[in-house]
Amino acid sequence: MSRSVSRWPRPLAAIAIAVAMLLAAILGGCKESDPAAVLKQAKELRAKGDARAAVIVLKNALQKNSADRDARLLLGEVYLEQGDAPSAEKELRRARDLGAALPELPLLIGQSLLMQGQYERLLSDIDPAAPPAQGPAILALRAHALLGSGDSAQASALFAQALALHPDLPDALLGMARMAAAGKQQAEAARLMQRALAIDPDNIDCLRFNADLLRAAGKPDQALTAHERILALRPYNVQARLDVASLHLDAGRFGPARDAIGAARKLSGASLAVTYAQAMLDFREQKLAASRESLQQVLRVAPDHYPAILLAGAVESALGATGQAEQHLQKFLAAYPGHVYATKLMSSLQVRANAPKAALDLLTPLLADHPDDVELLTLAGEAKLSAREYGAATTFFEQASALQPQAAALRTSLALSRLGSGDTSRAIAELERAATLDAGAPRVGILLVMAHLRAKNTDKALAAVQEMERRDDNPLVQNLKGGIHLARGDASQARASFNRALALEPLYLPALANLAQLDLAQRKPADARKRYEAALAKAPRNRALLEALAGLAQRDGRLAEAVAWLERARQAEPDALPLALRLADLYARAGAKAKALQLARTLETANPASPEATAMLAQIYVLNQDLDAALDAYARLAALAPASPMPLVRMASLQLERGDDTAALVSLRQALGIDPSLFDAQMSVLNILIRQQKFTEARALAREAQQRKPDAPNGYKLEGDVLAAQGQHAAALAAWERAFERQADGALLIQIHGALNKLGRSADADARMARWFGEHPADVPARLYYASSKLVASDYKAAIGHLEAVLKAEPDNLIALNDLAWACQQSGDSRAQAYAERAHALAPGNPAVLDTLGWIHAERGDLASALPLLRKASALAPAAGNIHFHFGTALARSGDKRAARRELERLLAQPQRSAHHEQAVALLRTL
Repeated sequence: MSRSVSRWPRPLAAIAIAVAMLLAAILGGCKESDPAAVLKQAKELRAKGDARAAVIVLKNALQKNSADRDARLLLGEVYLEQGDAPSAEKELRRARDLGAALPELPLLIGQSLLMQGQYERLLSDIDPAAPPAQGPAILALRAHALLGSGDSAQASALFAQALALHPDLPDALLGMARMAAAGKQQAEAARLMQRALAIDPDNIDCLRFNADLLRAAGKPDQALTAHERILALRPYNVQARLDVASLHLDAGRFGPARDAIGAARKLSGASLAVTYAQAMLDFREQKLAASRESLQQVLRVAPDHYPAILLAGAVESALGATGQAEQHLQKFLAAYPGHVYATKLMSSLQVRANAPKAALDLLTPLLADHPDDVELLTLAGEAKLSAREYGAATTFFEQASALQPQAAALRTSLALSRLGSGDTSRAIAELERAATLDAGAPRVGILLVMAHLRAKNTDKALAAVQEMERRDDNPLVQNLKGGIHLARGDASQARASFNRALALEPLYLPALANLAQLDLAQRKPADARKRYEAALAKAPRNRALLEALAGLAQRDGRLAEAVAWLERARQAEPDALPLALRLADLYARAGAKAKALQLARTLETANPASPEATAMLAQIYVLNQDLDAALDAYARLAALAPASPMPLVRMASLQLERGDDTAALVSLRQALGIDPSLFDAQMSVLNILIRQQKFTEARALAREAQQRKPDAPNGYKLEGDVLAAQGQHAAALAAWERAFERQADGALLIQIHGALNKLGRSADADARMARWFGEHPADVPARLYYASSKLVASDYKAAIGHLEAVLKAEPDNLIALNDLAWACQQSGDSRAQAYAERAHALAPGNPAVLDTLGWIHAERGDLASALPLLRKASALAPAAGNIHFHFGTALARSGDKRAARRELERLLAQPQRSAHHEQAVALLRTL
């Protein structure tokens, strides 16, 4: 069998490549309704190398007949060839479930799992007892999985077994070559690859690994030739184009690298592999914010992609986000201890964090192997300086300076480390020396300005930026100068500098944005808008300007206008996924549900590997109340982002909304398997178990949470809930008290108050609430609860006091206004109607508010005002017994006995007995 698909996990190949472009010409040409004709057309397109078109043809066929197993099988094979492993696995498994009997199907599914790095699943799902024809290939496949999971001994044995059955099996030779390379036996690895390529010269996997060997041997030109050989065989091979881009990046050839990435993007859209490559290019070109955004997209879908993790550490470090950088680098170094570049980055972070011992623990082993590495010496010097070991620091710096005596970058690095440790004066001195060594380096000048600002010396910061201005007056310098003026509180001078930046470069967006922010701060949004529109007249297709105008419109609630701006922006950059997602979200916010749904579907189809696109589609399905489609979308999202519990939690929420506790329980437990500390998920599981009266299981869940985090309140809160559901109020109170000891919380106190009342300890309950309000006077939820409890107890004076405190904190709190109106009415307070009218103005369609205001009018004898309000309330809340009683009473008072009788009978017919039952019976007797 010759199925050469690039499936072996590598820095870029481990990321699935998604088919992203929908071609109108293909959509228009796919008119065949005969399944055999459709398959034939797809196979012809695939044979020509046009996999994108083949995918579109097959998807169209499956929309008409989702049970077409042959179409699903072929679609899975095409996805596999394109490197979109998750989609390939899904389609191949569906084909198998529909009865596809291709002997190679288990092997194809195994290849999709291997590409995803799902080694354990491969070993458990793919039976080694394959048919004889597939046996050696299955053995090699399992051996690659074992090798990926770290079991090289067993992998070697299986590779040998496969070669004994099939001496010329390229996949097994490839595996042996990988093992030889890992053991630093490069000559043996090269020999095995030459043997494999002699057997199968067009084997894509072997060609790629051979290119890797050439690259590692310092032969980039030959490696480039090897990748070009792949492209000659498969012009649509996205990974080969990205490998070419990587080689160009290594050589500092940014232009050719950009071209190669662009070519890959045309083939696969914003796939993860393309996104990672773009992130690397942006990093090398110092476009750090863009690089960060791309890496976040990669890591959301592939959280264990180590090249992206390392690059993310470098980007976050360069951006000054120390915490995020450290998290990425810790994860990388756990997998690759002693990696030189990662160790340097982590050491630099430790120095900035004033943790010199941790930095030196990392650096010392490397210094023994790399005694002439200037960066290592510099970092060690910075660590010693941070540890106040001045003699040792001097030694390291002298060694580094002897190797590079005129290195301004060395001085700059030293200054940065001193800034990180808080030694601003020394940092400034080093930066001034660096500026002397390289007077034209803008980075040094910017760092010097920032150092002065950190030291709160705006005079020196201004002097430094004026020196930069003297050397090279450019928009960046003027924008920085404007920022200094803002720090000095001089908005007028700041405006002048920002305007100067725009005079030098009319479309310099940072200065334009700063001026717009000044306009908004001075409550002049129209000026900000005019500013952006004037710039847009010079660059009508500038996406950033169009998005800025959309943001201003959205900020002011002009959603239709915001949509129009974003539609123009998308016309300018139709392939920009974040922009399109923002437009879909805005459609939904503006009430254009059909447009939102259409766009979201298009985006997911074009970007099947994008979790953001799938998440947006799921949200819009929920908005449209299409719960089945939303559940399917969240299931796809869970497959795209297996390390995220969010899709599973959302699925559980929808399943609960449909009343499917069993399915929700499965989803929630899967989410907790990813993150056992998700308290909301724990609560949901607990509530389901309580509804099912599985108290023992619920109690075990609570105890497990306690054992996992004994100092956290959550486990004890859960235990109290279970006990309360069983009527064990004393035991529940004890559990809630333990939770409250660990974290005082108003919601917990509400439960404690209720338990104390059930145990007959009302005085203790009220005393606890009084103490809490003395310490937390602005706890609105607790006050609303307590006021409600006082209303139930007919303690209107106390209720009024707490409701007035709520309105002091939140003047438009609807619940407080309505309850306060009711309490005043019951206590004869003349303010009742005023409060009720305020509530009605806020929520004229709320039945509880209508009932309160209507009853106040009725009690005052104003039936003309009361009856319309109560009639509307009754229609809006047909199950509310108190509303029916009030409406029936008002009707009786108006003389409409028939209508009054009908309303009271509706109340008495309800299955749940109303608090007004006896009063309604008595009133009916009089009608």
